[in-house]
Amino acid sequence: MLASTASPTPGSSTSYFSVAIALCGSIAYPFLLKAFHAGTSSGAGGMPFLGWLLLLLAIAVPVAGIEAATRLGQLTVPSRRDLLAKRLALLTIAAAPIFTASGVLLHMAGGPINDTIFCLLFWGGAIALLLARWGDTATTSPVPFAKVPQLRVAHGIGALAIVLLFLAMHLTNHLFGLAGEAMHRHYMEMFESVYRARWIEPAVVLLFLFLVITGINLFWQHTKRPADVFRTLQIASGIYLVFFVLAHMNSVFFYARTFANIPTDWNFAIGAPAGLLQDAWNIRLVPHYLLGVFFVLLHLVLGARGVALAHGLQEARANRLTWLGMLLSGAISVAIILGMTGVRVV
Repeated sequence: MLASTASPTPGSSTSYFSVAIALCGSIAYPFLLKAFHAGTSSGAGGMPFLGWLLLLLAIAVPVAGIEAATRLGQLTVPSRRDLLAKRLALLTIAAAPIFTASGVLLHMAGGPINDTIFCLLFWGGAIALLLARWGDTATTSPVPFAKVPQLRVAHGIGALAIVLLFLAMHLTNHLFGLAGEAMHRHYMEMFESVYRARWIEPAVVLLFLFLVITGINLFWQHTKRPADVFRTLQIASGIYLVFFVLAHMNSVFFYARTFANIPTDWNFAIGAPAGLLQDAWNIRLVPHYLLGVFFVLLHLVLGARGVALAHGLQEARANRLTWLGMLLSGAISVAIILGMTGVRVV
Protein backbone atom coordinates (compact mmCIF):
# COMPACT_ATOMS: atom_id res chain seq x y z
CA MET A 1 0.00 0.00 0.00
CA LEU A 2 2.88 2.36 0.77
CA ALA A 3 4.76 1.76 -2.46
CA SER A 4 4.41 4.20 -5.33
CA THR A 5 2.08 2.89 -8.04
CA ALA A 6 4.01 4.97 -10.57
CA SER A 7 7.39 3.41 -9.92
CA PRO A 8 7.32 0.33 -7.70
CA THR A 9 10.89 0.69 -6.49
CA PRO A 10 11.92 -1.89 -3.89
CA GLY A 11 12.08 -0.37 -0.44
CA SER A 12 9.47 2.34 -1.06
CA SER A 13 7.70 1.42 2.19
CA THR A 14 11.02 1.91 3.98
CA SER A 15 11.27 5.30 2.30
CA TYR A 16 8.00 6.43 3.85
CA PHE A 17 9.09 5.09 7.21
CA SER A 18 12.22 7.26 6.81
CA VAL A 19 10.04 10.29 6.02
CA ALA A 20 8.02 9.63 9.16
CA ILE A 21 11.21 9.49 11.24
CA ALA A 22 12.42 12.76 9.68
CA LEU A 23 9.14 14.55 10.45
CA CYS A 24 9.06 13.18 14.01
CA GLY A 25 12.68 14.27 14.47
CA SER A 26 11.74 17.80 13.44
CA ILE A 27 8.90 17.81 15.96
CA ALA A 28 11.27 16.54 18.65
CA TYR A 29 14.03 19.03 17.79
CA PRO A 30 13.00 21.86 20.19
CA PHE A 31 12.42 19.35 22.99
CA LEU A 32 15.86 17.80 22.53
CA LEU A 33 17.40 21.25 23.02
CA LYS A 34 15.23 21.91 26.07
CA ALA A 35 16.24 18.55 27.53
CA PHE A 36 19.92 19.37 26.95
CA HIS A 37 19.57 22.64 28.84
CA ALA A 38 17.66 20.98 31.67
CA GLY A 39 20.27 18.25 32.02
CA THR A 40 23.42 20.37 31.80
CA SER A 41 22.58 23.76 33.31
CA SER A 42 24.32 24.60 36.55
CA GLY A 43 22.42 23.39 39.56
CA ALA A 44 20.13 21.17 37.50
CA GLY A 45 21.38 18.04 39.20
CA GLY A 46 20.56 16.05 36.07
CA MET A 47 22.61 13.73 33.90
CA PRO A 48 25.12 15.78 31.84
CA PHE A 49 26.12 12.83 29.63
CA LEU A 50 22.51 12.26 28.62
CA GLY A 51 22.12 15.98 27.96
CA TRP A 52 25.09 16.04 25.58
CA LEU A 53 23.75 12.94 23.84
CA LEU A 54 20.44 14.71 23.28
CA LEU A 55 22.26 17.72 21.81
CA LEU A 56 24.05 15.40 19.37
CA LEU A 57 20.68 13.92 18.42
CA ALA A 58 19.34 17.41 17.75
CA ILE A 59 22.34 18.17 15.52
CA ALA A 60 21.77 14.86 13.71
CA VAL A 61 18.10 15.56 12.90
CA PRO A 62 18.92 16.41 9.22
CA VAL A 63 20.39 12.92 8.73
CA ALA A 64 16.91 11.37 8.73
CA GLY A 65 15.68 13.82 6.10
CA ILE A 66 18.72 13.21 3.89
CA GLU A 67 18.28 9.44 4.19
CA ALA A 68 14.58 9.63 3.31
CA ALA A 69 15.18 11.98 0.37
CA THR A 70 17.96 9.72 -0.94
CA ARG A 71 15.63 6.73 -0.93
CA LEU A 72 12.85 8.63 -2.68
CA GLY A 73 15.39 10.05 -5.12
CA GLN A 74 15.81 6.55 -6.55
CA LEU A 75 12.31 6.68 -8.07
CA THR A 76 12.54 7.39 -11.77
CA VAL A 77 8.88 8.40 -12.17
CA PRO A 78 7.58 9.38 -8.72
CA SER A 79 3.92 9.86 -7.96
CA ARG A 80 2.69 13.19 -6.68
CA ARG A 81 2.62 11.65 -3.21
CA ASP A 82 6.22 10.52 -3.58
CA LEU A 83 7.26 13.99 -4.74
CA LEU A 84 5.53 15.68 -1.82
CA ALA A 85 7.10 13.22 0.63
CA LYS A 86 10.54 13.88 -0.86
CA ARG A 87 10.14 17.64 -0.57
CA LEU A 88 8.90 17.40 3.02
CA ALA A 89 11.83 15.13 3.89
CA LEU A 90 14.19 17.76 2.48
CA LEU A 91 12.34 20.47 4.38
CA THR A 92 13.03 18.69 7.69
CA ILE A 93 16.74 19.28 7.08
CA ALA A 94 16.05 22.95 7.81
CA ALA A 95 14.49 22.27 11.23
CA ALA A 96 17.27 24.23 12.98
CA PRO A 97 16.98 27.55 11.09
CA ILE A 98 13.17 27.28 11.05
CA PHE A 99 13.15 27.01 14.85
CA THR A 100 15.67 29.83 15.22
CA ALA A 101 13.84 32.14 12.81
CA SER A 102 10.47 31.46 14.43
CA GLY A 103 11.89 32.35 17.83
CA VAL A 104 13.27 35.68 16.61
CA LEU A 105 10.21 36.61 14.56
CA LEU A 106 7.74 35.71 17.31
CA HIS A 107 9.78 37.72 19.82
CA MET A 108 9.71 40.71 17.48
CA ALA A 109 5.95 40.25 17.10
CA GLY A 110 5.44 40.37 20.87
CA GLY A 111 5.24 36.64 21.46
CA PRO A 112 1.70 35.84 20.26
CA ILE A 113 2.54 32.12 20.61
CA ASN A 114 5.46 30.11 21.90
CA ASP A 115 8.07 29.18 19.28
CA THR A 116 7.90 25.53 20.30
CA ILE A 117 4.14 25.56 19.77
CA PHE A 118 4.68 27.19 16.39
CA CYS A 119 7.05 24.39 15.34
CA LEU A 120 4.57 21.77 16.52
CA LEU A 121 1.91 23.39 14.36
CA PHE A 122 4.30 23.78 11.42
CA TRP A 123 5.48 20.18 11.33
CA GLY A 124 2.07 18.89 12.30
CA GLY A 125 0.73 20.75 9.28
CA ALA A 126 3.36 19.06 7.10
CA ILE A 127 2.22 15.65 8.33
CA ALA A 128 -1.43 16.56 7.75
CA LEU A 129 -0.61 17.71 4.21
CA LEU A 130 1.12 14.43 3.41
CA LEU A 131 -1.78 12.40 4.81
CA ALA A 132 -4.27 14.50 2.83
CA ARG A 133 -2.34 13.73 -0.37
CA TRP A 134 -1.80 10.06 0.48
CA GLY A 135 -4.10 8.81 -2.26
CA ASP A 136 -2.58 11.00 -4.98
CA THR A 137 -0.61 8.36 -6.89
CA ALA A 138 -0.81 10.06 -10.29
CA THR A 139 2.58 10.13 -11.98
CA THR A 140 4.62 13.30 -12.34
CA SER A 141 6.45 14.55 -15.42
CA PRO A 142 10.23 14.59 -14.90
CA VAL A 143 12.00 17.85 -15.72
CA PRO A 144 14.65 17.45 -18.42
CA PHE A 145 18.11 18.22 -17.06
CA ALA A 146 18.73 20.64 -19.92
CA LYS A 147 15.85 22.85 -18.79
CA VAL A 148 17.73 24.69 -16.05
CA PRO A 149 21.42 25.04 -17.11
CA GLN A 150 21.35 28.83 -17.40
CA LEU A 151 19.83 29.14 -13.94
CA ARG A 152 22.42 26.76 -12.51
CA VAL A 153 25.24 28.74 -14.08
CA ALA A 154 23.85 32.04 -12.79
CA HIS A 155 23.42 30.49 -9.33
CA GLY A 156 27.02 29.26 -9.39
CA ILE A 157 28.39 32.64 -10.46
CA GLY A 158 26.42 34.32 -7.69
CA ALA A 159 27.82 31.83 -5.17
CA LEU A 160 31.38 32.52 -6.34
CA ALA A 161 30.80 36.26 -5.93
CA ILE A 162 29.52 35.72 -2.38
CA VAL A 163 32.61 33.66 -1.54
CA LEU A 164 34.93 36.38 -2.78
CA LEU A 165 33.07 39.38 -1.37
CA PHE A 166 31.97 37.96 1.97
CA LEU A 167 31.98 34.28 2.86
CA ALA A 168 35.71 33.50 2.76
CA MET A 169 36.46 36.48 5.01
CA HIS A 170 33.50 35.83 7.33
CA LEU A 171 34.36 32.17 7.97
CA THR A 172 38.06 32.95 8.36
CA ASN A 173 37.09 35.60 10.91
CA HIS A 174 35.07 33.04 12.89
CA LEU A 175 37.94 30.54 12.81
CA PHE A 176 40.04 33.13 14.63
CA GLY A 177 37.55 32.79 17.48
CA LEU A 178 39.64 29.79 18.56
CA ALA A 179 42.41 32.30 19.33
CA GLY A 180 40.14 34.46 21.49
CA GLU A 181 37.83 37.43 21.30
CA ALA A 182 40.62 39.98 20.72
CA MET A 183 41.90 38.13 17.65
CA HIS A 184 38.37 37.70 16.32
CA ARG A 185 37.58 41.41 16.75
CA HIS A 186 40.86 42.41 15.08
CA TYR A 187 40.12 40.47 11.92
CA MET A 188 36.44 41.36 12.02
CA GLU A 189 37.30 45.06 11.83
CA MET A 190 39.70 44.39 8.98
CA PHE A 191 37.26 42.25 6.97
CA GLU A 192 34.24 44.47 7.68
CA SER A 193 36.08 47.36 6.05
CA VAL A 194 35.58 45.35 2.85
CA TYR A 195 32.18 43.63 3.00
CA ARG A 196 30.43 46.38 4.97
CA ALA A 197 31.68 49.11 2.66
CA ARG A 198 29.02 51.48 1.34
CA TRP A 199 28.58 49.77 -2.03
CA ILE A 200 29.66 46.25 -1.14
CA GLU A 201 27.18 45.44 1.63
CA PRO A 202 24.05 46.15 -0.49
CA ALA A 203 25.57 44.06 -3.29
CA VAL A 204 26.17 41.18 -0.87
CA VAL A 205 22.57 41.38 0.38
CA LEU A 206 21.21 41.38 -3.17
CA LEU A 207 23.43 38.44 -4.08
CA PHE A 208 22.16 36.46 -1.11
CA LEU A 209 18.57 37.20 -2.08
CA PHE A 210 19.35 36.17 -5.66
CA LEU A 211 20.81 32.89 -4.43
CA VAL A 212 17.77 32.24 -2.25
CA ILE A 213 15.31 32.88 -5.10
CA THR A 214 17.24 30.86 -7.68
CA GLY A 215 17.92 28.17 -5.08
CA ILE A 216 14.21 27.70 -4.42
CA ASN A 217 13.59 27.41 -8.16
CA LEU A 218 16.38 24.86 -8.56
CA PHE A 219 15.09 22.92 -5.54
CA TRP A 220 11.61 22.76 -7.07
CA GLN A 221 12.92 21.57 -10.44
CA HIS A 222 15.56 19.10 -9.25
CA THR A 223 13.27 17.36 -6.78
CA LYS A 224 11.22 16.22 -9.78
CA ARG A 225 14.19 14.25 -11.08
CA PRO A 226 15.96 11.11 -9.84
CA ALA A 227 18.97 11.96 -7.70
CA ASP A 228 22.01 10.09 -6.45
CA VAL A 229 23.46 10.72 -3.01
CA PHE A 230 25.61 13.65 -4.21
CA ARG A 231 22.70 15.40 -5.92
CA THR A 232 20.51 14.78 -2.87
CA LEU A 233 23.15 16.29 -0.58
CA GLN A 234 23.43 19.31 -2.85
CA ILE A 235 19.65 19.84 -2.78
CA ALA A 236 19.55 19.20 0.97
CA SER A 237 22.33 21.66 1.76
CA GLY A 238 20.67 24.19 -0.53
CA ILE A 239 17.29 24.06 1.20
CA TYR A 240 19.01 24.41 4.59
CA LEU A 241 20.81 27.51 3.32
CA VAL A 242 17.59 29.09 2.03
CA PHE A 243 16.20 29.17 5.56
CA PHE A 244 19.55 29.85 7.22
CA VAL A 245 20.31 32.88 5.04
CA LEU A 246 16.84 34.36 5.52
CA ALA A 247 16.97 33.73 9.28
CA HIS A 248 20.48 35.18 9.58
CA MET A 249 19.67 38.27 7.53
CA ASN A 250 16.55 38.89 9.61
CA SER A 251 18.54 38.53 12.85
CA VAL A 252 21.27 40.92 11.68
CA PHE A 253 19.44 43.58 9.70
CA PHE A 254 16.02 43.68 11.31
CA TYR A 255 16.31 42.30 14.84
CA ALA A 256 19.79 43.50 15.89
CA ARG A 257 20.23 46.72 13.92
CA THR A 258 16.61 47.93 13.86
CA PHE A 259 14.53 46.23 16.55
CA ALA A 260 17.05 45.85 19.40
CA ASN A 261 19.58 48.45 18.24
CA ILE A 262 22.59 46.34 19.24
CA PRO A 263 25.91 45.80 17.41
CA THR A 264 26.31 42.58 15.45
CA ASP A 265 29.72 41.80 16.91
CA TRP A 266 31.34 38.89 18.76
CA ASN A 267 29.02 39.26 21.76
CA PHE A 268 25.99 39.08 19.48
CA ALA A 269 27.32 35.95 17.76
CA ILE A 270 28.03 34.04 20.99
CA GLY A 271 24.91 35.16 22.85
CA ALA A 272 26.83 37.05 25.54
CA PRO A 273 26.75 37.30 28.46
CA ALA A 274 25.06 33.92 28.97
CA GLY A 275 26.82 32.21 26.05
CA LEU A 276 25.51 29.57 23.68
CA LEU A 277 25.54 26.54 25.96
CA GLN A 278 24.19 27.89 29.24
CA ASP A 279 21.13 29.76 28.01
CA ALA A 280 17.80 28.04 27.33
CA TRP A 281 17.17 30.15 24.21
CA ASN A 282 20.73 30.44 22.90
CA ILE A 283 21.33 26.69 22.80
CA ARG A 284 19.40 26.55 19.52
CA LEU A 285 22.19 28.57 17.92
CA VAL A 286 24.70 25.72 18.35
CA PRO A 287 23.15 23.38 15.74
CA HIS A 288 21.96 26.42 13.77
CA TYR A 289 25.54 27.73 13.31
CA LEU A 290 27.27 24.36 13.19
CA LEU A 291 25.04 23.00 10.44
CA GLY A 292 24.98 26.37 8.68
CA VAL A 293 28.75 26.41 8.23
CA PHE A 294 28.85 22.73 7.30
CA PHE A 295 26.10 22.97 4.70
CA VAL A 296 27.40 26.16 3.08
CA LEU A 297 30.83 24.56 2.61
CA LEU A 298 29.27 21.26 1.53
CA HIS A 299 27.13 23.09 -1.03
CA LEU A 300 30.23 24.72 -2.48
CA VAL A 301 32.10 21.40 -2.56
CA LEU A 302 29.26 19.68 -4.40
CA GLY A 303 28.93 22.58 -6.81
CA ALA A 304 32.65 22.32 -7.55
CA ARG A 305 32.20 18.57 -8.16
CA GLY A 306 29.58 19.29 -10.80
CA VAL A 307 31.82 21.80 -12.52
CA ALA A 308 34.79 19.40 -12.41
CA LEU A 309 32.76 16.55 -13.93
CA ALA A 310 31.49 18.85 -16.66
CA HIS A 311 35.11 19.65 -17.55
CA GLY A 312 36.17 16.03 -17.84
CA LEU A 313 37.41 15.01 -14.38
CA GLN A 314 37.03 11.27 -13.82
CA GLU A 315 34.02 10.51 -11.63
CA ALA A 316 35.95 8.24 -9.25
CA ARG A 317 38.52 10.97 -8.59
CA ALA A 318 35.80 13.62 -8.28
CA ASN A 319 34.01 11.48 -5.72
CA ARG A 320 37.17 10.99 -3.64
CA LEU A 321 37.81 14.73 -3.64
CA THR A 322 34.18 15.36 -2.72
CA TRP A 323 34.32 13.08 0.32
CA LEU A 324 37.56 14.78 1.35
CA GLY A 325 35.83 18.15 0.97
CA MET A 326 32.96 16.92 3.15
CA LEU A 327 35.39 15.93 5.91
CA LEU A 328 37.12 19.30 5.69
CA SER A 329 33.73 21.08 5.80
CA GLY A 330 32.86 19.16 8.95
CA ALA A 331 36.21 19.97 10.57
CA ILE A 332 35.86 23.69 9.85
CA SER A 333 32.29 23.84 11.16
CA VAL A 334 33.29 22.05 14.38
CA ALA A 335 36.32 24.33 14.82
CA ILE A 336 34.15 27.44 14.47
CA ILE A 337 31.49 26.29 16.92
CA LEU A 338 34.16 25.26 19.44
CA GLY A 339 35.60 28.76 19.27
CA MET A 340 32.15 30.26 19.75
CA THR A 341 31.54 28.12 22.83
CA GLY A 342 34.77 29.05 24.57
CA VAL A 343 37.42 26.58 23.39
CA ARG A 344 40.82 28.22 22.85
CA VAL A 345 43.94 26.84 21.12
CA VAL A 346 46.38 29.59 22.12
